Amino acid sequence: MQRGFATVVEDEGVVLRSADVNGFTVGELSFPAGYVQDEYEPDLPYVAVVIHGAMEKTFGGGIFFRAGSALTMAAGARHGARFGPRGATIVIVKARESSSDLARSLDRFVELGGGLSWLARRLAAELRASDAAAPLAAEGIALELYAAATRETATPPRRPPRWLQAAEEILRARSGECVGLSELAAELGVPSVQVARAFRDCHGISVGEYGRRLRIEWAAAELARGDRSLAEIAAEAGFADQSHFTRLFKRYVGTTPARYRSFQSR
Repeated sequence: MQRGFATVVEDEGVVLRSADVNGFTVGELSFPAGYVQDEYEPDLPYVAVVIHGAMEKTFGGGIFFRAGSALTMAAGARHGARFGPRGATIVIVKARESSSDLARSLDRFVELGGGLSWLARRLAAELRASDAAAPLAAEGIALELYAAATRETATPPRRPPRWLQAAEEILRARSGECVGLSELAAELGVPSVQVARAFRDCHGISVGEYGRRLRIEWAAAELARGDRSLAEIAAEAGFADQSHFTRLFKRYVGTTPARYRSFQSR
């Protein structure tokens, strides 16, 4: 029985699931806990999104990335990486030809804004799908990721307000609750309209949508980690019931929680 259209290889505990689609190589890399990647120079630029765990990229100094982080890496940018105590899973989208317009558009390292982890999770799910539409679906998601990345690299970075990181940490720490805009603004001591504008400017989404995605992100990690019941995960993530959780999870990730869990065990 075919298990996805991707090729799966393992080396030193690192599992690579990858496939070539029209103009792209797409892949999911799973690194074990504490793994150290030696420095190397990528031959082609790529977009990377961390969907589980954490890593530190080293360019002489270190830059830390956790689940939900996204970045672009230019060709020839020498770097290594260290992976956290739970390892990390990273989705990669890379142009297959250095002469392509897509490859030329990613000419520098850029930390990308939020909102890409949902596309990355959908792409990871398609790499495990075995139906005939999976390659086409993977290509479409890869194009979306690349388009979002190239748009950000072409736009001068905005300096977020100092309190935005604190707001993100509050929402992450309370991801099982439905923290409203006014409640968050009161806790920060910042007017609601400023909080709403900052999230729109920096993440392209509302505070409510940001919190909802954090809840789905947490639930996805729990599904991959063990065999807790879907009802238990749904309740702890703050969803009204398992049915509501399943509908939203499929909307964001592109597959049901049960299928997502089965994918992770392959």
